[in-house]
Amino acid sequence: MLIALLLVPLGPVWTLVASAQEAGSTEAASAAPAAEADDGDEARTVADWYAMGGQIMHALVLCSVLTVAMVFERLWALRRNAVIPRAFMRSVTEHWRKREIAEVVALCAGTNVSIARVLRAGLLHFDEGLTRVEAAIEVAGEHEALLLRRNLPVLNALGNIATMTGLLGTVLGMITAFDIIAQTGTGDARVVAGGIFQALVTTAAGLIVGISAITMHSYLRRKVEILEIDLEDTSFRLMEELAVDREAAPAGATEA
Repeated sequence: MLIALLLVPLGPVWTLVASAQEAGSTEAASAAPAAEADDGDEARTVADWYAMGGQIMHALVLCSVLTVAMVFERLWALRRNAVIPRAFMRSVTEHWRKREIAEVVALCAGTNVSIARVLRAGLLHFDEGLTRVEAAIEVAGEHEALLLRRNLPVLNALGNIATMTGLLGTVLGMITAFDIIAQTGTGDARVVAGGIFQALVTTAAGLIVGISAITMHSYLRRKVEILEIDLEDTSFRLMEELAVDREAAPAGATEA
């Protein structure tokens, strides 16, 4: 059941292939009525295509399961509200306007999100100067970016593995087809063509899984880059605002 669900997205591709095959069968039938024996091909199901791929399809299904799991996990983890929560930022802003720095540090220490850890890293070095604060924020931001990129290298690797696995299935199928030629000769071209046709099924399946994985990897990597910029920009802006107010405070006290 799980295999059938995983291969449902492949249905349109198989349908296109079956349609092309049906058209070819129709042309052959008009030229040679003996070709009507292939009319059953148009009734192939997803399970039939899976069986035609052979043992290699098991590895491709495993790749597709891992790909889907990692994509959904990263999509959930990389939600903006999970990295820079609105409620947390509202609380920080309220304390920030009142210059309640101790409360902001305590709030950051008690909140396990990326923006909280980056802000806390900057506030802990605030007395050392703005340059030291910016350096601390950059280091913390790089660390958070590594956490946000978690599983992305594996997703990219799965895309490459699925593609190469599909090609491996095709090569093994071609070996089988040529072995048939060596044993029976080339008297029946349909036997050879059938073996090659089945071998190419794994290539199609591998490319579908691989292209999907690599596409989602590129999308998620870009999402991480945007979140990393937002993290540092938000932290720098708040720290600069606090530093300006701190430098202006002695001047105001002197005038008073």
